[in-house]
Amino acid sequence: MICNELDNIVRAVQQTGQLKRIGFSVQQVNSVNAHHEVLYSECLARLVKADGTVITASEFVPALEASGYAPKLDCHMLNLAVDWLSNNANGSLGCNISTLSFSDSEPRAMLYDQLYQHRSLAPRLVLEITERSPIAKLSCTAEFVKDIRRLGYRVAVDDFGAGFSTPEAIFSMAVDIVKVDSFFVQSSSRPDADRLLHHMVGLASCVAPTIVVEGVETYNQLTLARAAGATHVQGYLLSEPTLSPIHPGLARSGGMDIGESTRNATTTS
Repeated sequence: MICNELDNIVRAVQQTGQLKRIGFSVQQVNSVNAHHEVLYSECLARLVKADGTVITASEFVPALEASGYAPKLDCHMLNLAVDWLSNNANGSLGCNISTLSFSDSEPRAMLYDQLYQHRSLAPRLVLEITERSPIAKLSCTAEFVKDIRRLGYRVAVDDFGAGFSTPEAIFSMAVDIVKVDSFFVQSSSRPDADRLLHHMVGLASCVAPTIVVEGVETYNQLTLARAAGATHVQGYLLSEPTLSPIHPGLARSGGMDIGESTRNATTTS
């Protein structure tokens, strides 16, 4: 994506009206053995442009993080997740939170207030810490994670092995779930792929009881994840998210028609 396009995306998110164009689709996290059992469904951000074009999170979130606007997106996505959970009593969601939301006291306080206000939903909401940016203050982040878990939320480390996390960072935080990055299962053509994935899952198992292997797209990759000791998998093989958001959420109150929300769809949670 060219620089002008990224600049336009950043400007769009800076504007409250355009922020309302961001909704989410979901992708299930399934049990590695009983595939019908869903641990939760991860919210995948979708930006719907004025002309109806849908931009996925991988295309615009890095630009927001580089520009320092990730905490604003985090709050918006968390509001959408809370809205969805409030209207889907049996659903569970995972919501991405950038490490930038932990780095300074102001965004950290705003995030905590938001989570405290909706703590009744905590058993059904997983907070996934994304690591596209380094953890600036490890001790503060570890303490904040502890505070979040005291409220009843589960915490996951996302993209383990591909982000900025170090063994020190991983072992300094008490988390419930570790998600091993898709690279380690999608390198299945390598002769040592099974051994590499086994080591990553083993290391992750020292941190948390629930280990998710991301990016599972074939039955061979599913077999590798199971053999490595993962408890759950996530990927297109068992759950393919829609491109358009299933839950535009706050856009309904903003007068922007970006599609009907499938609030009552039981297949996505």
